[in-house]
Amino acid sequence: MIKKSLLVFHFKAINFIVILFFSSFNLFSQTENQFTNEFQFNRNIGRLTAMEFDLGQGFTSGEEENNPFYKNSQISARLWLHYFANKKWKLSGFAAFFYNRDVPEISQKKSPEVRFAFQGIYYINRTDYVLTNRLRIEDRILGNAEGTVDIVYRFREMVKLVYPISYVQIGKGSLYGIASEELVFKTKGSTTGEGFFDRNRFTLGLGYSFTDTIQFELTYMNEYLPRNATDKMYNVLSTTLIFNDLIYALKRKSGSIQAY
Repeated sequence: MIKKSLLVFHFKAINFIVILFFSSFNLFSQTENQFTNEFQFNRNIGRLTAMEFDLGQGFTSGEEENNPFYKNSQISARLWLHYFANKKWKLSGFAAFFYNRDVPEISQKKSPEVRFAFQGIYYINRTDYVLTNRLRIEDRILGNAEGTVDIVYRFREMVKLVYPISYVQIGKGSLYGIASEELVFKTKGSTTGEGFFDRNRFTLGLGYSFTDTIQFELTYMNEYLPRNATDKMYNVLSTTLIFNDLIYALKRKSGSIQAY
C-alpha cells in the first residue's frame, strides 16, 4: 500500500509540474507554439556498437496564430553510430539532413541543411534513477534564399534525469519521468545571428515502455532564445516513438530466429 501511494504521489506531482509550466509560460507575450514528432529505430550491430535512424517532422504556429499545427515547419532524417566505451561512457556521431520548409527562428523558407555532430554521454546509474551529462559539437551547413551556404558550429551541454515511476528499473510495462536542462552556444552566422549564446532548453515529460522493444515518450520543452531585436520563446510539445531491435524481435517472434 505504501509503494502504491508513493507512485500515485509521484504521478500527481509530475502532472502538477507540467500543468504549472504550461500555464506560466503562456503568460509571456512573444511566444510561439510548436509540435514535433519523431520515429527512432535502434539496432545493435555488435557487442559495443549500435546504429540509430531517426525520422522527424515539426510544425509551428504563425505570427498571429497560436495553433502549433498551423504550418509544416521542418522534416529531417538522421543516421547515428554509437560506441559504448564502458558502463560510464557512450560516444556517438551522426549525419543528418533537414529540410527547413518554414523555420521562424532562422527565417528559412524551403531551404536545406546538412548537419554533422559528435557527442559524448557520461552516465551516473543509480538504483532509482539515471543521470546523464551530454556534450555535443555540431557542424551545421545551411542553405539560404540567396543561394549561398552558411556554416555554423554549435556547442551543446545537457544534463538529463530519467526517473522510473512504476518500477525500479525501466522495462516492459514501466512508466518513467524525464527532465533535462540544456545550454546551446554557437559561432556567428548570417542565418542564425551573431550572438554566442544561442538558447536554453528545459524539458519535462513522461515515457512508457509497451514492451522491451517499443517505447513512447511525451515531452514539453520551453525554449528561450535571446536575440538582439527581441527575445523569443517557444513552447514545444513532442512525441517520440522508439523501436529497439524491432526487426530482430519480429523475426524472433515468428520463429525464424531461435532463442536460447
